[in-house]
Order: sequence, then C-alpha cells, then structure tokens
Amino acid sequence: MIINFNLLNILYSKNIIEKLPKIITRKIHKIFKIYFVPTKKEVLPNSNYPVFFDYTYQKKLINDFKINQNLNSFMTYPNLLNLLHTLFKKDKEFNFLDFGRENIDFYLKFHSEFPKGNYFIFNQKSILDKLKLLKIENNFTNLNIIYDEKKLTEKQYDFINLGSVIQYVKNYENLISELISVSRKYIFFSGTHFYDSVNNKKNIIVKQVNILPITFYLYFFDKKIFYSNFLKNGFKINFEKKNLTDNINYKNFKNNFFSSINYIDILFEKN
Repeated sequence: MIINFNLLNILYSKNIIEKLPKIITRKIHKIFKIYFVPTKKEVLPNSNYPVFFDYTYQKKLINDFKINQNLNSFMTYPNLLNLLHTLFKKDKEFNFLDFGRENIDFYLKFHSEFPKGNYFIFNQKSILDKLKLLKIENNFTNLNIIYDEKKLTEKQYDFINLGSVIQYVKNYENLISELISVSRKYIFFSGTHFYDSVNNKKNIIVKQVNILPITFYLYFFDKKIFYSNFLKNGFKINFEKKNLTDNINYKNFKNNFFSSINYIDILFEKN
C-alpha cells in the first residue's frame, strides 16, 4: 500500500482528522501509526501541555506501594533507580531533582532505596498543589516541593532528572542554562526526540496526534546543537541509547531536512 504521508500531515495539521468520530481517528492511527506531524510554528503555545493528574490514582499508588513496595506507574526510563544505584551508594546523602514528575510512587521508592537522599520535585502548580495535599495527609516530610522555577537555583543537585519533559518547555534554553548552573554532576533526559539535520535548525515544533482528540505541541531538537549546550559547559556524555518504552514511527517526516530522527535517553556527566 502506497501511503501519502504529505497528505496525512496536512489533514492532521489542519485539524481535519481530529474532527472525525473518535472511532475513526483511532482506526486511522492504528493503520498509519502517526504520532507527530510537522508544523510551521516557531514558538510553543503558552498553555500547551494538558494536566492529567488524578488525585484518586495517586492515593491508589500510595496504597499499592504500602502493599508491594514497588513502582506501579509508567516511567519513560524504567531503569532509573538501577542507574542511580550505579552512581550513588545507598547510604550516601545527595540531592535529586525530579523535573516534571507527576506520579508519587517514584518518590516513595526513591526514599526506600536511598534513605539519606534528598528528593526535590518541580512541576506545574496545579499538580504541585495536589502533591502538597498528599504530603500533608501522609506526613511526607521529606517530599521537597519547589513551586517557583526561580527557586530551582537556590540549591545544587547531584542528579537532575527530566523524564520526557524538556520538549514541552517553551523556554527550554533558559531552563537548560539554569540547570547547568546548579548541577554538581549528572543531568539526565529520557524519552526525548532528536534529529540530525542538514541545515542546523536548532528545533522544530511538531503536533502530537497519537492520542486524539487530545492534541498538544512539542519540540524536536537538533541533536548536535542541543548536546553542545552541555559539552561546552564541562559535561561529557556518560551514555546515550534509544528509548525502548515506545516504538515511535517517524516515516511521515522523511524529507531533505532530516537525515534521521530518534527517541533517545541521554545522561550528561560533569567532568
């Protein structure tokens, strides 16, 4: 079957497909497996990323953890705790910043395995408000919630985790500069889209369409330019690998602009 990806990109970008009945949009995705389509946008919308935080679900995660002591929510890098164990001793005190985390059970698991670790979390205010309620209800005294992005720079962090989140941050370059300034050692990006371009365009904005009727926008990054932010500031690449939590189809992006696109996990380490 010959697939006209250009036509599909147009139909998605002009909001035509998402106006169809949900059963049809799901069938289209099942057949063509399109996750993202290119756009001509230059900046992300101000209110872009939808909040799916379910307070009842978070309480269930807490109860489930009390029973099985396991992580029960989805993670874009399921081996994060194993990675931390290769970098930090269990009885070591260190600062861990979780930028964009939503589910509470990682905090619980983190403290069960690193009792002297200091856990900090930053996210959208609406999510943090509910996390604060959970903190009060359950006496999570060592759950450190950071409400104001400006206060991120008040501490130094040994490990900064950004799980599939940097691509949704409108002013991501400013954020990266801030995180570099407060990083003692490691900055980790998981589930992030990088391309090798032929014209050194630092990013493009795409529309996510695999969960219609919900849509939002995000960045794909030029790999060389994105990495240079860290390499020129005294970091090296500890490891880089393909993210295996999803097999994303990029076939509708085939053109002269890209030589490749990949869904990547990358750990930067300060020299």
